[in-house]
Amino acid sequence: MNTKEILSILEEMEVAIFATVDKEGKPHSRPIHIGVANEHGVFFMTSPQTHFYKQLQENPNVAIAAFSHDDYLIQVIRIEGKVRELGKEGLEEILAGNPFVKNVYPDDEQRAGVQVFQLYEGQGLYHSLTQGHKYTFNIQALS
Repeated sequence: MNTKEILSILEEMEVAIFATVDKEGKPHSRPIHIGVANEHGVFFMTSPQTHFYKQLQENPNVAIAAFSHDDYLIQVIRIEGKVRELGKEGLEEILAGNPFVKNVYPDDEQRAGVQVFQLYEGQGLYHSLTQGHKYTFNIQALS
C-alpha cells in the first residue's frame, strides 16, 4: 500500500484525534475533521480563537491518530509531523466535506475566521488490526 492510498483512507475516516502540547509541555488532544489528505499533505482548519490554534502557533509538531471499524476491517492510521498555517488557501474544499462545521462554527462570522493548516512533513503508520498489514509512509509536501 502506498502513501496516496493510505491518505485516501485517512480522508474517508473524516475525523482524527490531533495531539499537541501547550507552552508548559502538557499534552492536549481533540477530534479534528480531516478536510483533505493527499500527496500534498493533510489539511484541516481551526479558528484563531481556539487553544488548538495557539498551540500550533507555539509548536508546529502534532500527532494524529485515526481509527475505523467496518464489519471485519479495522484500520488505524498514525502520523507524527509538522504543520504550517496556510490562511484561507483551500478553505472551500475543506469546508465542502465537513458535516460538522455548522455545529462547531455556527455563524458566518465564526466561519470567516477559520484558518487552514497543512501537515506538510511527517512519518506515519498504517495498521490493519484484523489483517495484520503494517505499512510505514512519509509525507514530504513540496513548498
